[in-house]
Amino acid sequence: MNKVKLKVFNIKYVMICILFTIICILTSFFISSNSNVFKSYYINQLLGTNSTKGLMYMIGSENRYFAEEFHKEKGRASLESFLLSLSTNINVNDLRSLLTRELPNMNQFYSEILIAGEGTDYTNIPEESSIPLENIKNEGTAVKHPKSEKENNSNTQNNGENKVFIYHTHSWESFIPLIPGATKPDDASSTNNEVNITFVGNYLKQKLEEKGIGVSHDTTNMRDFLRNKNLNWAQSYKGSRQILQENLAQDKNIMFPMDLHRDDARKNITTKNINGKNYARLYFILGRENPSFEKNKKIVTAINSYLDEKYYGLSRGIFIKDRKSGNGVYNQDLSPNALLIEMGGVDNTPEELYASVDALVEAFSHYYNEVVKKNN
Repeated sequence: MNKVKLKVFNIKYVMICILFTIICILTSFFISSNSNVFKSYYINQLLGTNSTKGLMYMIGSENRYFAEEFHKEKGRASLESFLLSLSTNINVNDLRSLLTRELPNMNQFYSEILIAGEGTDYTNIPEESSIPLENIKNEGTAVKHPKSEKENNSNTQNNGENKVFIYHTHSWESFIPLIPGATKPDDASSTNNEVNITFVGNYLKQKLEEKGIGVSHDTTNMRDFLRNKNLNWAQSYKGSRQILQENLAQDKNIMFPMDLHRDDARKNITTKNINGKNYARLYFILGRENPSFEKNKKIVTAINSYLDEKYYGLSRGIFIKDRKSGNGVYNQDLSPNALLIEMGGVDNTPEELYASVDALVEAFSHYYNEVVKKNN
């Protein structure tokens, strides 16, 4: 019995020493670093879930019933594997953790595939790309493209209540076919709302309103907005969060915030022919560190399932990102019905994008009528 107690004491002593050392290192880093450089996600990346596991190990050593539920959900790892993970950030059950620090751009593979669409795997998983705000083109000429005949003139009946709020964290994301002289992905950025993702949002608004669903659409020039707030690209979601919070506070009827983006992938990945018609493929992003993650997952899964049933291959799937592979929250903590949708890629045409919006509206309105209206 004394040997067992001594072993437990030694384990707790080692773990406490390790945790104390990490805290000291982080504290020193915080004190010596410029406050503008030090970010909370650095701590998150260093600790991950290890601090939680360490705490549960210590609690469980005193009262094994207390930590039983945690171990049922997360699995009971050996002390050796926990200490290895704590000291090296290598997870013995995940090969990616061994490669991510050694190979360039491996952090993108920390994204989790919740539901894989046709052809989706870890070799073509979406990756967030950055662009300096000063590289975003100012408004210029646009290649003429077909606009909706009823844009801004749709006759709808929605009782004056806006249930959907469309906005664009990266409003400059544009499409090569619409920018004169554009030939490569780096050219696909503009503040011109006729060539960037905003015109897709306009069409989405119109089509939802035709279904009787009230919509408000924010068309803020996010490049200038971020500049005026002294924010950079990496703080884009902090900027759009302010816009979303203001609109949610002003209009209590909003139930579905939709953050509409454009992916960076090329046409062979972002285009699907269904029954002789080309569609710009779409996909959904969920923030793993969103407290209401499970609720958000429910609506996204329902919409994606409808698309898979009616338009198989249109959706590239549902991806989960934490702070290692992206923002981690994506403002989805502000609403259990928040959606982040990536529409098409840099090479897609308006016709392909419109076709995908039509399918998305069909799927969303089905969910809205089946779930929302029946519960109200």
